[in-house]
Amino acid sequence: MRLSGLELQHATGGHWHGIIPDMIESLKTDTRGFEAGQSFLALRGPNFDGHDFAISIADKALAMVGDAQGVRMWKGLPAAQLEVEDTLIAYGDIAHAWRMQLKDTTIVAISGSYGKTSLRSILECGFSGLGLNVSATSANLNNLIGVPQTLLNIPAGSDIALIECGISEQGEMARLTEIVQPDIAVLTGITHAHSEGLGGFSGVVQEKAALFAHMNDAGWAVLGNGVAELLTNADIQLDCPQLLADGDDAVSWLLDCRLLTMSYGSETTTMELDLPAMHWAENLALASSIILSYLKPLRSITLLEVTRVLSQWQPQAGRMQIIRGRSGCTVLDDSYNANPVSMQAAINTLRALEGRRIAVLGDMAELGDGAESAHAGLDLSGLDEVYLVGPQMKVLARAAGSAIWLATTVEAVSVLNGLQFQSGDTLLIKASRSMGLEAVVKSLCETEEVTHAV
Repeated sequence: MRLSGLELQHATGGHWHGIIPDMIESLKTDTRGFEAGQSFLALRGPNFDGHDFAISIADKALAMVGDAQGVRMWKGLPAAQLEVEDTLIAYGDIAHAWRMQLKDTTIVAISGSYGKTSLRSILECGFSGLGLNVSATSANLNNLIGVPQTLLNIPAGSDIALIECGISEQGEMARLTEIVQPDIAVLTGITHAHSEGLGGFSGVVQEKAALFAHMNDAGWAVLGNGVAELLTNADIQLDCPQLLADGDDAVSWLLDCRLLTMSYGSETTTMELDLPAMHWAENLALASSIILSYLKPLRSITLLEVTRVLSQWQPQAGRMQIIRGRSGCTVLDDSYNANPVSMQAAINTLRALEGRRIAVLGDMAELGDGAESAHAGLDLSGLDEVYLVGPQMKVLARAAGSAIWLATTVEAVSVLNGLQFQSGDTLLIKASRSMGLEAVVKSLCETEEVTHAV
């Protein structure tokens, strides 16, 4: 970022105490690793108050941003202080001010109940491989704190920025898209994920649709499979051009075991996937559609070029990552998160493999009233062994019959450590993040140096 003190004041509606800084180029919310000349914004949380920590770095800070209560605490400190009403809101307002200065950067907002991180990583691979200067969300920085941080870290020379937007409460998406003001807004799919905090499935649809509420002029929407129908059924109309995953102007695809065939106009290409994963194929085709639609008005581009760069894509840690396990078995680490759609997609991928297929599946969180039916409705047919972990998985264990139910992750680690696996065995590990099934992944792998998602 590069914003003047006056621009921060205008963006936040705050007022300065002390000499107004000429230019602020770094705004941190964490005092750890804080360097001289950086600026600090104090956030309040249920178990912390950033205003308390700011005192330790005040002698190094160019400026500090705090609320009225915090600024009173800072009286006499050397750094200039911008007083705002609410620091979390101010953080988003400052990030939006920087976003509006990125005139030559295309801002892409990506959301959905599933697939958003994978799609973002595929797009990052594709655009970078085709020579664009790409900035993107890292780790899980996709909420009301992470999105502003991501935006403020976008260099001015970026061609395109890929911003994940994740929500769990009502009103979050409207605020996120207000901050981001995307040129392209992508909604991958909608399911019951986070319905507990969003007022049921209908609430999820309404909240996800808010992604399109603050699009930039001439912006366009990308709708994954089934999204357009859900929006129509909810009487939600979009007043911008739309690229539909199954539309005539999108890339079509067919997966035969690991061989993915994609077609676009008169072109047909193939690429081999590491797994027979339908959801990978769907995301690769959707990413190809977005890349082609974006680049065609700018330069000559073919599906073959796109396919060549996307063939280099690898999944991120915790998202169907292929790891060598003990005694030569294969571990599919999909432990980062889970909802009914992504869980079934992972099970289907395991089912399509050869050899002994073993699933270790944990609870799916934040599903609200539909949690029991969502767990009970999973199709486990065609698997050789199934271990179900957590209280919500007990209903599926009763229905599945041969599945082994384990109450906790600790118990799962203990039981699986006592089993023998061999080359040709594949173990799928998947659950919501709150289950901590990365502990199972670590116990199954040959090395302690397993990278887990954060």
